[in-house]
Amino acid sequence: MREFLARKAIEHQFEDVRKKPISPKDTVAIVRRHKKAMAKVGGQLRVVDPKTATDAEIQKAFLGREGTMRAPVVSDGTTILAGFDEASLSALVGK
Repeated sequence: MREFLARKAIEHQFEDVRKKPISPKDTVAIVRRHKKAMAKVGGQLRVVDPKTATDAEIQKAFLGREGTMRAPVVSDGTTILAGFDEASLSALVGK
């Protein structure tokens, strides 16, 4: 993801969630602040509606094996994307 952002010259803020893990509760809260949520899970892109999805549905899409927020995650303030999906990321950043 960082290579993609650098290649497209997209300014971004990097936070290492491996060093500062984000809890399941905080992950759900972060996702719910968005209008649209997408997660690349098992090679497939899943779309989750933050307003209607249950906490369990959000956690299934956005938590990794360690039980904390998956990486990488990118947000433009309206849409959040977990996992690397180049087509979705290109649409999200408009490049």
